Amino acid sequence: MSTAETVTGHSGQTTDTDVYSEIDKGAGKARLRRIHRLSRPFWASFVIGAASLLIFAAFLVNTLDRQSITSSERVFGSVLDEKLDRLSEITLEYGFWDEAVSHLVDRLDMEWVDSNLVEYIYAELGIIGVHVLDGQNSDHLHVYEDLVADGSSMAAYGRDTYKIINHARRSPDNETPIPVTGFLGTAETLFMASAVRMTTYDRSDTNTSTDHVMMFVRQLDDDALVELSRKFQMPGLKVSTEDPGYFQASWPIANADGIVFARFIWNPELPGRRLLLPLTLGLLIVYLGMMFAARAFLKQATQLVVALENSRRRTEEAKELLASQAKTDSLTGLCNRRHFETVLDELSAVANGRREFALMCIDLDWFKAINDSMGHEIGDEVLKYVADVLRSLIYPQDRVFRLGGDEFVIIFGSADKDRIAAVGQDAITILSRPAVIKGKTCTFGASAGVAYSVEPVKLLRRADAALYKSKKNGRGQVSVYVPDEEDTPTADTTVS
Repeated sequence: MSTAETVTGHSGQTTDTDVYSEIDKGAGKARLRRIHRLSRPFWASFVIGAASLLIFAAFLVNTLDRQSITSSERVFGSVLDEKLDRLSEITLEYGFWDEAVSHLVDRLDMEWVDSNLVEYIYAELGIIGVHVLDGQNSDHLHVYEDLVADGSSMAAYGRDTYKIINHARRSPDNETPIPVTGFLGTAETLFMASAVRMTTYDRSDTNTSTDHVMMFVRQLDDDALVELSRKFQMPGLKVSTEDPGYFQASWPIANADGIVFARFIWNPELPGRRLLLPLTLGLLIVYLGMMFAARAFLKQATQLVVALENSRRRTEEAKELLASQAKTDSLTGLCNRRHFETVLDELSAVANGRREFALMCIDLDWFKAINDSMGHEIGDEVLKYVADVLRSLIYPQDRVFRLGGDEFVIIFGSADKDRIAAVGQDAITILSRPAVIKGKTCTFGASAGVAYSVEPVKLLRRADAALYKSKKNGRGQVSVYVPDEEDTPTADTTVS
């Protein structure tokens, strides 16, 4: 055996084999240390990249959820504004009504109250309370649910009730009253209220204010909240005095002084939470392989972007729907008074003093007799029938509005007097014929007034004056407003 192959001599000294073995071990450890040193940046990059990806994903999920919450809150705010506006419109229709003033202020006609308020308001409009107070805020009439209360039934509404009433009382004298709306009650028993100063009007557009205030109240009870929750996809909608959780949506409820005393709270859909589990699995895959994790993350990021876009699109669609509802009469589908005023403002903006504009007011004759004899349900169907008739008579550039009650308005795209006269005569002819509605023969009529002007702001007043002339001359006519030198509505031409 050669010396190189000797492991250990008898004297115990180290041989060449021992030396070579130690050299190989040292080189292996050195290579291992170099590999460790070289791998440290890779593992550091891997860990930092995975951690950064985790933080970014968490941020993206949170942003998506917060956006969803914000979108849901905007939708709810629009819904709440629409309900308050609708309650305000109902209050104005009754408070700004000659007949209501006659039967509630001049004298308290309980038979009229029973037929027009007690049953219809509660059953058809969901109004739980109707209250009329005189100039000293003394009780004049209280209808609660479907019963006439013996005394004041406003104690349940809370101390802010008279703040809304007194605010409504400050509406300018002898002008169209301005309804005041707000929330009353507590988180346990919440109400929406609208009050308006009772005012009369006549066909010459003269208003007379009274010292009485009418207030309508609608309760936001559990059934109303459940309906809102179902219709607008707001799970768990409730009224609470507690602050909302981080992943809950809320809307403040303030009293007449602007102090928030409760909140609407609900649990909106959270796209981020739905994606949390697959996103976590994707991050685990990142720890197993950078490439696979990157692909998984891109897929999840794409899903997040799509979900965010879908959420934004749903919000825009809801806003468009609410905007459409805000300018449409819910009964007939025609444009409402608010949109009519907007259109007049738009026409005034483009008026140049040369172009002539045309407007026609149409009012039903003997419509109240149909409501009184056949009921408001048939009356509503008559209004729908009238709306369909007017739609069938106009051109695409014309627009039909229902201002309230049985009052309709047509704004014509061009002031073609022959065609406008034909439209008015056709409308009166058709509406004067008996109509069979839901198996009942309804006989009524219509009168119309037409006005022309280069100033759109004057159209309604002039057409209303012409309409009054038609009514005065026996109804069933179309009268055209002809201004004199002082621009007073004294001269009218009747179209037979």
